[in-house]
Amino acid sequence: MTVVDTGLAAEYAAIYAYSAATVHLDGDPRWIAEELEAAHRSRRDTLLDFYDEHGLEAAPPEAGYDIDPVADAAAAQELLLAIEENVTATWRAGVAATEPHEREMCLLMYGESAVTLARWRLGIGQSVADPWPGRPE
Repeated sequence: MTVVDTGLAAEYAAIYAYSAATVHLDGDPRWIAEELEAAHRSRRDTLLDFYDEHGLEAAPPEAGYDIDPVADAAAAQELLLAIEENVTATWRAGVAATEPHEREMCLLMYGESAVTLARWRLGIGQSVADPWPGRPE
């Protein structure tokens, strides 16, 4: 499995989580969540184009993903924060790839996912001051 494969799997999981969580949100958090889900779908499409351009076969999404039950807005916000942190950490790790095309894709995706993470944190009233999002603690 390549780092791009791992990133694609994280994007698939994010789309799944947003589909499960967004229905529990109202107001600005829901509007932001809908936009961020679209951003994940756009990144997925960019990745699928990357596979096509390089003659590679992309794995399909799983039928389901292991997420905590979402009972209310607080649980939805918590789930989506964890998802955004995971996606950003996944792409950050991929920046160390030795294959130039993969490294370039991971760097692009890391930048985009860091912005998505910051938008979600801001949307739920958290600080976005993190110079290296996705860095392991």
